[in-house]
Amino acid sequence: MRQLECFCALARLGSFTKAAEEVGIAQPSLSEQIAKLEQGLSSVLVERLGRRIELTPAGLALLPRARAILEDASALPHYLETVRTGLGGPLRVGAIPTILPYFLAPHLQKFVEKFPEIDLHLREATTPDLLKQIEEGVLDVAVLSLPVEGDTLVMRELFREPIHLAVPDFHVLAQAEKVKLRRVSDERLLILKDGHCLRDETLTICDRARARFAENFEADQFASIFELIRAGFGVSLVPEMARRAAVGCRLIPIEPKAERRVGYVRLERRYVSRSMEAFTGWLRDAARHLRA
Repeated sequence: MRQLECFCALARLGSFTKAAEEVGIAQPSLSEQIAKLEQGLSSVLVERLGRRIELTPAGLALLPRARAILEDASALPHYLETVRTGLGGPLRVGAIPTILPYFLAPHLQKFVEKFPEIDLHLREATTPDLLKQIEEGVLDVAVLSLPVEGDTLVMRELFREPIHLAVPDFHVLAQAEKVKLRRVSDERLLILKDGHCLRDETLTICDRARARFAENFEADQFASIFELIRAGFGVSLVPEMARRAAVGCRLIPIEPKAERRVGYVRLERRYVSRSMEAFTGWLRDAARHLRA
């Protein structure tokens, strides 16, 4: 940083003497700082033409980046003070694919409008990947299905959501008020691939209902499953929040009743910033709106 400071002063003033006076060091020391910068970057940055200097093409290319770096560095104390005492700074949020597009995304605009100073970063991944990123500090908070394993995690449930049977509109059971899974166990079951928590929840629900499906088809994403249902290729178990995406499908309550627990996790030892408090508070409000 000191080398960049000397370089920017020299470029602005065009004189080693004046630049040294401005940064508060002797002229030989400033020359040494410039030489170290050139050596570190393996580039000649300054041409000495008698009592004046000119920047080389490399120096001209470096100058705007060097100024930006110094400006960012000078803003760090204010930035950290803002993060410590108020809202602001980056907040890194993860969510599983069966929650982000159906629960977070439809409500996200309200959060951004309410807290424009929070720099929100979103990541979509499976539960194992999200938990790994939480443990490594890559993510601040993750929204997923509970429970999950982890002694170092804080878990908070937001709501419980019904799981329905999804069939095409033309299915023989499409008009049923509710259905036992065993009635469709001779059909193809469409499920997500290994790593998705909804896959495990689906198989658990089928086991409890003693529904032994003759064949399973695994998909990478929920959108593919809905397309296959609409085409009559099979049936699936889907959460209530996905109803908006289920055009051409019929979602039917199942017997015995099934649901999943939706919540968020964070690292217990991680500092809870005001930005994280604002986000988790917003999550609880959105959950109440969803249940209303």
